[in-house]
Amino acid sequence: MEKVKLGRTSIKVSKLGFGTGTAHPSGCCSQALMDKKEMAALLLYAFEHGVNFWDTAFQYGTHRHIREALRHVRRQDVVIATKLVSSHEKETEKMFSTSLKELGVEYVDVCLMHGLRTKRELSYKQGALNELLKYKKAGKVRAVGLSSHGLSALKAAAEVPEIDLVWARINFAGLCMDSDRMGLYDQLASVSCLKKLAKVILPKNLTAALRPKIDTDSLSETNRREVEETLKVIHSKTKGVVGMKVLAEGHLQEKTDESIRYVRNLPFIDSFLIGMTSRDEITKNCRSLDSG
Repeated sequence: MEKVKLGRTSIKVSKLGFGTGTAHPSGCCSQALMDKKEMAALLLYAFEHGVNFWDTAFQYGTHRHIREALRHVRRQDVVIATKLVSSHEKETEKMFSTSLKELGVEYVDVCLMHGLRTKRELSYKQGALNELLKYKKAGKVRAVGLSSHGLSALKAAAEVPEIDLVWARINFAGLCMDSDRMGLYDQLASVSCLKKLAKVILPKNLTAALRPKIDTDSLSETNRREVEETLKVIHSKTKGVVGMKVLAEGHLQEKTDESIRYVRNLPFIDSFLIGMTSRDEITKNCRSLDSG
């Protein structure tokens, strides 16, 4: 499989990356609900097909699944990206340390601030970014950045020179993509203290139910193009761009070939992630990529 460099970094990844945070009705991630060895076997199956890029996050619950897979490959042969929801230095230090222990590694290739929605939220997380930059200087992280769940945060990221990489939601249908339109869930999630409170008092399945319905949460073509133009600007500043929600959490599953062909041909998308839970899905996605 084709390997590409992420922006100005020296990190080379497969064009297709393995996402381990697929949404599940329970509020957990589908991959986290799998047996560790079963999930590790899928990661290794994908690795055999050229997928060397494994994406996870502190709250996905899949660090230990990746750790199991790492027992069977050389650490330097895979690129591991994780994400943290922390806002301040101390909180980031704790989450990052826990992440390394759960993964069983001394460093991660990429560490991101997770799911930012607004410029204000990015500013509020300056402490987290400062801490990640310390880890980068110490060799515990090779590149830092953010994953975006809102157009305001995406635009703001373009103006922060320390950000190396951006994970952004992109697909041809405009489903589940970044916008300035925020529903109740996104408004609450963009305020750190409210997000923490919701996690304490609300069960996971209720939190999941509050999320926007993907089939009705589509952008107009004008707004979808605005996301593309923003990503072009980000990429032009030598920042790496990785696509997410390429299949819109399965809503574009019947149009896999078209979805993958669209995103792989965007010159400002270096690589893209798809959450996979079976060998058939891995095989299908790899074939779609090869035929694109």
